[in-house]
Amino acid sequence: MKHKVVITDASPLIALARIEHIHLLKDLFTEVFLTDIVEKEVLVGGDFVDSKAIRQAIKEGWLQVGDSASYLAAASDISTEVEGLDPGEATSILWAADLFQSGQDVMLIMDEAKGRKIARRLSLETMGSAGIIAIAKRLGLIEHAKPLLLQLQASGYYLSPTVIEMALQIAGEDVKS
Repeated sequence: MKHKVVITDASPLIALARIEHIHLLKDLFTEVFLTDIVEKEVLVGGDFVDSKAIRQAIKEGWLQVGDSASYLAAASDISTEVEGLDPGEATSILWAADLFQSGQDVMLIMDEAKGRKIARRLSLETMGSAGIIAIAKRLGLIEHAKPLLLQLQASGYYLSPTVIEMALQIAGEDVKS
């Protein structure tokens, strides 16, 4: 999985940091990028646990911040596609779409259904937090996916029963137990 350009929105960063598993992004992908808009969304507002882990990942260099000015102009032809999304989601999709249109293999890490729908309409590959956890289990990076999914849910992060069931199937874990 280390061959793609991976761009993440704020929600998966916050979700994985919240359950102390942001490292799964580094374990699955060599580098992960976020827009400068997403950086502001996740780091502005104080020194909380989630932001500490994200700040550390940026400092370590595997989580890298891209300058939105460099790709927003190039993606202006599809900017109407992202109207109504929050700025972080919109810039993440626009950057991924710009890279995809230039021939790069791109994956967008995003949890919000509306943003994922738009991304898929633009032919972008997407994955969410639950998918990251499921793939990490499937590859042996974690022992079990279900406890992490339930921990994420217990922390107030919304995961539908369908998303949890699909993630457990991907992870190769029993859905019913």
